[in-house]
Order: sequence, then C-alpha cells, then structure tokens
Amino acid sequence: MPHLVIEYSQQLEDTLSIANLVTNGQQAMCDTGLFTPSAIKTRALPYRDFVLGDSRESGAGGFIHAEVRILEGRTTEQKEALSAAIFTSLCEAAPEVAEVSVEVRDMDKASYSKRLPF
Repeated sequence: MPHLVIEYSQQLEDTLSIANLVTNGQQAMCDTGLFTPSAIKTRALPYRDFVLGDSRESGAGGFIHAEVRILEGRTTEQKEALSAAIFTSLCEAAPEVAEVSVEVRDMDKASYSKRLPF
C-alpha cells in the first residue's frame, strides 16, 4: 500500500539520476520496517513549469518534494521517522538541490480502494 510520489523540477534530469531518486526512496521506505517491501509503490513526476517562493526567475535552482501516502494508524513518531528517512535519502541522492521537502499524509481506510492481482 504505501505510495511514495517524488515530484521534481524537470531541469534536474540534466544533472541527476531520477532512477536513483526513486530507488533510494524505495529503499528508505523499506528500511523503516513499517511496510512490507512488496507493498511499497514509488514513482517520480517531473514539473516543467513552476515558481519557487518569490524568485524572479521561474524555478531557479529546482526542487524535490516527496509525498508519502499511508493508511491511517501509524503513530506520530513512526511518521516522523518515515519523513526523516525519505528526506535523508533524497538529500543524499541530490546534494546540490537546495529545495527538498517531504510530507507524510494519512489516507482514510474507508475511502481507499485497491484491486489486487488475480
């Protein structure tokens, strides 16, 4: 179940391995021990057009933002540890990117649907 969605400025594709970001993020999720590794889904989405803060230059410097979606029920401490693990893995994979953020979001079990393999 858990989903790790890594959003990033498309210009980073010129200097970073996005595949490494995805792999490192997936491994960080596994290493927390909070999830069954086979249940984790990690993907990356590029953004071509964006503005960071009050920058006069659209998208100066680039960014990486990870959203982790998990089913409700984890403790605050578990979510803090998960956020820190993802944050560390992204910063290590992209030390030249100044704008890195992570958000852990709870999903309501009642409103989540999933089709399992036959």
